[in-house]
Amino acid sequence: MMELTPIQQEAIDAGQTSFLLGAAGTGKTTALQQRLVRLLTLGESAYTILVMVAEPDHASAYLDAVHHSGLGPYADLKITTYNQMAQEMVALFWPLVARPSGFARPYQPPTFLSYDLAQLLMWHVITPMLHEGAFADLRLRPQQIVSQLLDTLNRAALNGLSLTEAIDRQKRTWAGEVDRLIHLDDAAQAARTFRQSCRDNSLLDLSLAVRVFDTQLVHHEVFTNYFRERYRHLVVDNVEEQTPAGQNFVRELMDVTQTTAVAYDGGGGYKRFLAADPDGARHFYHRSVYRFQFEESFTTTPALVSLSNIVENFLMFTDHPIAGAEPALLGVVYGRYRREMGQNLAHFLLELMAERGLAAYDIAIIAPYLDGALRYMLGKALKEAGLPYRELRRRSSPRDEPRVRAWLTWLTLAYPTWGVKPSVYDVAEALTLTIHGFDPARAELITERLYRPEVPDLSPVSELPQRIVDRVGFDLVGLVEELRLWLAKVDTNLPLDRGLHDLFQLLSEKRFQPVPDVAGAAVCDWLVKAATRLRQSAEAIGFKTPAAIGAAFIDGIHNGLVTANPPDLGDPPDPEGITISTIYGYLLAGNPVRVQVWLETAATGWWDIPNQPLSNAFVLAQSYEVSRPWTMEEDYRIRNELLSRIVRGLTARCAEGVVLATSDLDRRGVRQDGPLWRALQPVR
Repeated sequence: MMELTPIQQEAIDAGQTSFLLGAAGTGKTTALQQRLVRLLTLGESAYTILVMVAEPDHASAYLDAVHHSGLGPYADLKITTYNQMAQEMVALFWPLVARPSGFARPYQPPTFLSYDLAQLLMWHVITPMLHEGAFADLRLRPQQIVSQLLDTLNRAALNGLSLTEAIDRQKRTWAGEVDRLIHLDDAAQAARTFRQSCRDNSLLDLSLAVRVFDTQLVHHEVFTNYFRERYRHLVVDNVEEQTPAGQNFVRELMDVTQTTAVAYDGGGGYKRFLAADPDGARHFYHRSVYRFQFEESFTTTPALVSLSNIVENFLMFTDHPIAGAEPALLGVVYGRYRREMGQNLAHFLLELMAERGLAAYDIAIIAPYLDGALRYMLGKALKEAGLPYRELRRRSSPRDEPRVRAWLTWLTLAYPTWGVKPSVYDVAEALTLTIHGFDPARAELITERLYRPEVPDLSPVSELPQRIVDRVGFDLVGLVEELRLWLAKVDTNLPLDRGLHDLFQLLSEKRFQPVPDVAGAAVCDWLVKAATRLRQSAEAIGFKTPAAIGAAFIDGIHNGLVTANPPDLGDPPDPEGITISTIYGYLLAGNPVRVQVWLETAATGWWDIPNQPLSNAFVLAQSYEVSRPWTMEEDYRIRNELLSRIVRGLTARCAEGVVLATSDLDRRGVRQDGPLWRALQPVR
């Protein structure tokens, strides 16, 4: 039987509307979970309960609470995010909203665009614009332009703004060079073209689904009656991570449900880059009949609270008590370069684990960013020290994974009509990764002799001089020839995903890979699923032929397409290992640990905000006063506020203490001395 505090019990039993306020780790989510169990115990039908969480992964904790209660299965229990709810409801009530929302063919069922597919459609939109000189002199890669245009669409919808209002906000608040206004006009044109393409072809990306839901469906009489009749109880966790559109939806439901319980993390609001509105969420406090202040922390210590006070005082010029912070700092690990820092950190953690009786899962390594070099360096150091680890990944760029590039290289040689020509380096890398026994030197030797990039294809191995065959090895040369013959015989009319599947079947045979390539299988599985989604939506997006589909798929990944569902790489992650995560990935996962490592503490990355000249998340916030220009002072203030919140959130999820790990020089060889490092000077 779970032991609950008096305030948790009061919150569980409260009727009507209630508001649970407190820092992370004070028991609010536990109270909401037990409130759900209590409703079911009292005989309330699961069909009548709606639980809204901030992240899809948070749903599992509520399901676990129900399962552990022994009440039996509850398949009708609805646990969802606002974004998921919006998409599901628009699909369900499509005949009611399609025509009023301006869709050209309201009788055609909608096709939902994943983030991957939305990027490909936006690529399709901006490519001719780039050729005509749009976004000239803007120091952004094309993929960054695509991402920021989609961000503008999403942020506008989630803040309850029309696209015109969103663009106007950014132009009115801009206080810099006039050229930026021209770029914003280009952005407006691209976004409108994208949106019209969606309406012409019954496509729903996240932004349009939310816009239709928020403006057409939420206030529709039929929809209102549906919700009033179905949902009698509402539970909302982490309302501070909800967007204005999500908060508006909760307000509507509060007027029709019998009970509503809303939990607010006082130091949260980490999804502000994704349009979260922590300030707007405070309004639920005044709308609630019962208000519960959760103050007792189940995770952190007074020393860690003082440590976060030190940082906040430095950044925000506050005067919080800082006495007794020293025990919160468990050590400082240095290194001149990042590689040296990683090696020293691994040794330090081994000693700390022995000293404090820590298991690997008691530790989290948190970094402001995890580029490929840092990820490799850190993983290598931990492996050499015998420390298991797992990485939390929210989004990634598949082109950064060599195995993805390898599969795509063979695919382009199998489908020459796509017009994609891999480089000599690409082919050599693909040989190394897909045929066991090839090292980079022999792969380069074969590629220089056989690969013709201008065609592109591989020549027969009979053209190799005998000395090359002897150096590479007869068996490896034979496998190259077998692969070449297979590529030459591929039916180019086969769908993209079928071609990938057949290629995997060949290269997974024992003569190519004597030991199963787990990472290669994961990458291929991800590619096949992504290709299937593209093929199923291709015609609606505007890709009419197999060659157009294939070229769009390859170009999108090569140009830096970002996926929200990255492939699992390498060996399966060890659930008992050290957690490695970026700042926001860790804060949104919400799992407390005994010890945190703040990696690259001296890096300015802890203080930086994304450079998004085409999509300012803070200006697009519904609560931002549009008459206030976005100045350097405003930018500086928001950076300090965010870093202060980050540190407060991290220490609230830490039970014992923090290790600082930093290198003198960053990846470019520049000396590091960021705001977080300076703020911690009194204790380090």
